[in-house]
Amino acid sequence: MNLLIVGASGFIGSELVKALQPHHQITVLGRDMSALQKKFSKEIHKVTWDNLSQLNAANFEAIINLCGYNIAQSRWSDSIKKKLIDSRVNTNKELINWLISQEAKPHFICANAVGIYGLQSNECSPPLDEKSTINFEYPIDFLSEIGVAWQNSLLPALDYGMPVTTTRFGVVLKRGAGMLKKLELSFYLGMGSVLGDGKQVVSWVHIQDVIQSILFLLNNPQLTGAFNITSPNPVSQREFAHTFAHTIKRPLFLRVPRLIIKMLLGEMGECLLLKGQRVVPTRLQELGYKFKYPTLSEALKQEYKKGGGL
Repeated sequence: MNLLIVGASGFIGSELVKALQPHHQITVLGRDMSALQKKFSKEIHKVTWDNLSQLNAANFEAIINLCGYNIAQSRWSDSIKKKLIDSRVNTNKELINWLISQEAKPHFICANAVGIYGLQSNECSPPLDEKSTINFEYPIDFLSEIGVAWQNSLLPALDYGMPVTTTRFGVVLKRGAGMLKKLELSFYLGMGSVLGDGKQVVSWVHIQDVIQSILFLLNNPQLTGAFNITSPNPVSQREFAHTFAHTIKRPLFLRVPRLIIKMLLGEMGECLLLKGQRVVPTRLQELGYKFKYPTLSEALKQEYKKGGGL
């Protein structure tokens, strides 16, 4: 299969390229050619956005767009909020305009996030799946605003008759990357903590299940629409912290009050650390996908099975 992967330099993109390269012809699209050349081997074709129009869209059987500025990179100022949305929406627009201009209709797989469903406060919150109601006219918080704008940017592709699949990721777990990278040092030093009351729900997924889910969808282009890419077993933040500390054999006795988090991180802290969503992967499971790491304990043991420090 001839594939174009956009955002391939990121955490998920890098792992996806590794999995796809032995079996498919890969082209990666990015802003900086020197960065692409440094990141990827000579066997992978590399193209910058400036040269996108020179690519023959008809050559690609699928496009996978994973672009998006890191949601937890910086405190959410107005300019950062704009960047978070634009980095997702504008790449979709450019890709779709390019495809339509060349009358191409490949399978278009686009990332999104569970934040689209809106935030929930505690572990008693009901589960959310692909059939759950989303307020597309009036998003209820900034994470849902991002998700709605992201999904709405796909409407021109749908109107054109392109097969479109949306992957709504939970928190992706891999040692030394993403959220675990941010937590590792403090937990290894015995300073891991419960955040607020710890009842906020973390919808997580192991990186191998992310990759295998994408491959499952890629190999079944008739599977369009939204898919939640999350473990079937979300946990409270309190359970996450205790399980992580137990896995790496460190104590857990600290708690950071809500007020401190809100003072330090503002709206970002409220949305990312003090609230969450209980999201489940109903469609994937109904279609027969089997999670390799369905429980948090299994996922963390896989990542830290060799023990040791950072």
